[in-house]
Amino acid sequence: MNEENIRGNALNRERIIPLLDSQDIDVFTWSITGSTNDTAREMLKQGSIRTAVLAAEEQTAGRGRKGHTFFSPSSGLYYSLVLKPEDENDAIARMTIAAAVSLHEAIMQCTGIECDIKWVNDLYLNGRKIAGILCEAPRGTDGSLLGIITGIGINIHTEEFPEEIRNTAGSLNRPELDKNVLTAALTNRLMYWSRHLCDPRLLSAYKAHSFLLGKQVSFLHNGAEISGTAVDINDDGNLVVEADRTYVLSSGEVSLCGWNAE
Repeated sequence: MNEENIRGNALNRERIIPLLDSQDIDVFTWSITGSTNDTAREMLKQGSIRTAVLAAEEQTAGRGRKGHTFFSPSSGLYYSLVLKPEDENDAIARMTIAAAVSLHEAIMQCTGIECDIKWVNDLYLNGRKIAGILCEAPRGTDGSLLGIITGIGINIHTEEFPEEIRNTAGSLNRPELDKNVLTAALTNRLMYWSRHLCDPRLLSAYKAHSFLLGKQVSFLHNGAEISGTAVDINDDGNLVVEADRTYVLSSGEVSLCGWNAE
């Protein structure tokens, strides 16, 4: 597909809005921005948004987990959904799971591609990371929850990656994919699952597409590398690993034994 056709699929809020199941959502789009999550955070602090979608074709200050940068060239989609949940405890714990399932469903809907979910917050295709998720819950000066920001970065047709991620990163390889259609599909699925965070079907879908369950994995625990079998993802979204004892992991990097899945 030539560059002109790719640009014809550029983000445009006027094309996204009619595709949304709900019209009660604010939509903001940029060709280039610093970070959609950072912008969403500032908007929440200013009290200027409620439920909103922020989407960009390129980021200059993309962020991943633990303060890592997130490579964000124009060949991707960088997205944040802002919600103000009624039950903040369930929402904070479950939105990462909802995001992974929603993204899996949206990609399948738009491309027919079935990705794998790597606990806790990545999507993989053919053994390579093609998307990352970063959920944040900023609070006001009084400690009250301002909202939940679900940030998602997707490599749509990225071909060249920085050296440090060249061996692990991949993309959908779909330059013809309309980013407006994907944005709307992702929003529709996220809005649905955000209203059904305690539905057992959510966790079932998350586990059904996990490529860690039933396999030998390794992780660091108190500075030591532990190897065992990933046997379950519990109701709180924690990974359960059987090794010399049962480990219940709430966060951290987990790799398949013999293969670096970070």
